[in-house]
Amino acid sequence: MSSEAEPGLSGSVGSGPSGRNGDEDSGERVSDPDGISNDDLFEVLSNRRRRYTLHYLKQHADEAVEMGDLSTQIAAWETDTPPEELAYDERKRVHTSLYQYHAPKLDDAGIVDYDSGRGVVELTDAGADLDLYLEAVSGREIPWATYHLLLGGFGVSLMSAVVLEVPPTGMVPEGTWGLVVAVAFLVSSAVFVYDNRVSMRLGSEGPPPEIEEE
Repeated sequence: MSSEAEPGLSGSVGSGPSGRNGDEDSGERVSDPDGISNDDLFEVLSNRRRRYTLHYLKQHADEAVEMGDLSTQIAAWETDTPPEELAYDERKRVHTSLYQYHAPKLDDAGIVDYDSGRGVVELTDAGADLDLYLEAVSGREIPWATYHLLLGGFGVSLMSAVVLEVPPTGMVPEGTWGLVVAVAFLVSSAVFVYDNRVSMRLGSEGPPPEIEEE
């Protein structure tokens, strides 16, 4: 079981009803006095299997999910194997950890309602309101923050060369270089918004964001 945190992580909670720990005061609240605390949120998201659980539950936010279906899909994501081709031991291992540890922990945090007797779990109103995205970084990529820092450095260097008339920048009008830099930032920002708010969102279609790049 992995317990590592991912490089980029963000979450916010809306103004919906609180979870089961709504009256407790355990850490700074995310957005309102009855919301899920930042401490609880980051503790939950520090574990990959719980992130996969939230991803699947957000894809089925309007229904209670059978633990068997949940554990099968998580095992499939973890092993990169079609659900129908999973071995019994692979499903059983995930099911046991969800049943005994991860589902109760999410329930205690107020993010899900877990009924161990019925073997079902579903998001609470507070859990459904969580807006979460992850920045996936593979060995061949750089984080968006670093990318924008490099892009900014490139823009400053380019415009400095234009002002100092360093060849061959003098062959192109200054306004054209400024437009190139502006367009580069605009396109990069658009891709950044799409990546972080659509393709990297927990609950988006397909597998969890952090394994799409693996």
